[in-house]
Amino acid sequence: MSLRLVTLAFLAWPLPTSQSRAETLAAGLTTCREIVSDAARLACYDGLVPDGQGDRFSGKGSGITPEFTVEAPRLMRFDSSDVIMVVYLLNEAGAVVQNLHRGGAGGGAFLIETPGRYHVQVNASGAWSVTVLPPSP
Repeated sequence: MSLRLVTLAFLAWPLPTSQSRAETLAAGLTTCREIVSDAARLACYDGLVPDGQGDRFSGKGSGITPEFTVEAPRLMRFDSSDVIMVVYLLNEAGAVVQNLHRGGAGGGAFLIETPGRYHVQVNASGAWSVTVLPPSP
């Protein structure tokens, strides 16, 4: 399936007005997770966050994201294109708050509930992305 076709299908996906933002996001995550192509799946995930909203980070191999702030609960999504991905949510002092693993290509999510300033350290064998969504209204 081409990336253009997946993108067009996603953009045409109706968003019921009665759904909360969390329900809409959950449905979008489910839709994206079913896409087989790594590039198309990542584009689908990226499309869930409107430009200018949320914090997006990506890389290949190991890296640490710039600092971001959590003032209210925020969902952190992570996606890997290869077989290994270990994600560490670090507080501003560099201490591990949460250790998350991803075996095989695909994604996961973690709800950051405690206000504070954070970084994400990623150890991966391939390309990865991390998106911290804005707080739900």
